[in-house]
This record gives sequence, C-alpha cells and structure tokens, in this order.
Amino acid sequence: EFANPKDRHLDDIAKDALLLIRLRPSEFNLEPDRLAMTHEGIIAFSKICSHMGCAVALYEQTTKHLLCPCHQSTFDVTRAAKVIFGPAARPLPQLDITVDNEGYLIARKPFSEPVGPSFWGREK
Repeated sequence: EFANPKDRHLDDIAKDALLLIRLRPSEFNLEPDRLAMTHEGIIAFSKICSHMGCAVALYEQTTKHLLCPCHQSTFDVTRAAKVIFGPAARPLPQLDITVDNEGYLIARKPFSEPVGPSFWGREK
C-alpha cells in the first residue's frame, strides 16, 4: 500500500492526513511561533511524508521520532518534525491548533507549509 502513493486515490490519502501527538510542554524544543501552534502539549503534523507522500505512521515514544516506512525518513517531533535522517528534504508541515468553546480540538489556520512532496503540485 505504501510503495506507490501516487496511485492512491486522494480520499484514501486524506484519511491518513493528520497526526496528533501529546508531549509534556517542557519536552518541546520549538521556536516561539511554533510553540504557539500547539495546545497544552498537543502538536499536530501532516502525516504525509514530504519526500514521496507515504503515510508517516511509526512513532518511537522514547526518542519522540516519527518514521516513514517507505524510505526511512525520520522526523523529530520535539523540533517541529525536523528531518533527522533519510531522504526527506523538509519537515512535516505543522497545523496550528486550539480548543473551541465546546472543548473540541480545532485548526486555527491551515498547515504551516504545503502538504506532500513537491511533485504533487502542492499549494498552500
């Protein structure tokens, strides 16, 4: 399923689109503008790998790293999903989140960067 993501239907990709991870706020090593995009230790990233569009779905709890199963790109959650290993050239886009009046987690703004690899013809 992950080997050729460009053959997948967009609706299937959209189901895999978001990662929500909760950390202790003290575990983040983020710039103030990125920290402001979190909510009480919850951070949201696109699940679509910035290399080839596979679903980044493996989370190492001890290291706080996300791994892409296709080409082993590794992203550091504590540093705004910065690439620390593999062929991905840029971090996973972060979603600015908050909680509404009813207590639901919602997006305040779109993703920080266009989602997906460059060959997808990404738009912000």
